[in-house]
Amino acid sequence: MDTILVACETIEDEIRKVMEEFSKDYPIIWLEGGLHNSPDRLRARIQEVFDQADGHCRRLLVSLGFCGGGVSGLTTGDYETVLPLADDCLSLLLGSMEARRRASRPATYFLTAGWMRHENNVVTSYRQTVERFGEKKADRVNRLMLKNYSRFGLVATGCYDLESAAEKIAPLAQKMGLSVETLPGDDCWLARLMTGPHHGDPDGFLVLPPRSRLDFDNWCSLLMGGKRAGPQPVSGQLTGPCFPD
Repeated sequence: MDTILVACETIEDEIRKVMEEFSKDYPIIWLEGGLHNSPDRLRARIQEVFDQADGHCRRLLVSLGFCGGGVSGLTTGDYETVLPLADDCLSLLLGSMEARRRASRPATYFLTAGWMRHENNVVTSYRQTVERFGEKKADRVNRLMLKNYSRFGLVATGCYDLESAAEKIAPLAQKMGLSVETLPGDDCWLARLMTGPHHGDPDGFLVLPPRSRLDFDNWCSLLMGGKRAGPQPVSGQLTGPCFPD
């Protein structure tokens, strides 16, 4: 098998849309959306996927960002690995990290239908808190959690009904005193991941040779626009560099 795609269930709609647009039929390994709430669990699951892919493909496309360190410290197998140089999946849906920074002013709690369907997001969390502790306590907890946010932002990816999503979040937004606004999505980064070239896009992707290790400090440096580290030894049987030149 030439290429396998690893992707999060929260952006399944957007992944399938881009694959259809560009006539790609890569086999997909889906990661459970709730794993993003626990970087350690996410890291363990991705490592499991990396290990399982060994011997089954020549290239692994990983449709994830740094995700709170969830991809840091992982070791790849005998295949090339391509990862977007993104902080998380939201930047992939907005088109760039710069677009994410712009959309974050004012402070924004981002949502899509995928997030509301798969993640333990603010909507489901509020409902669960009401069921366990009552509405008054749930309101206090959520006001505290959302005190630094000014709005809910629905990313318009073209994959779901914005009006329906807005209706789901509107009652909580009203309670918390937040607005609900639509933000323009852009699938260009996802399209580049699906189609390449990746080696010719050093600001967009990290391309790791077979049997490499992702290093936390280098990840942070790359996300902040730093230089790539040179070849470094890694532990065990791995002989590739942490980051290729």
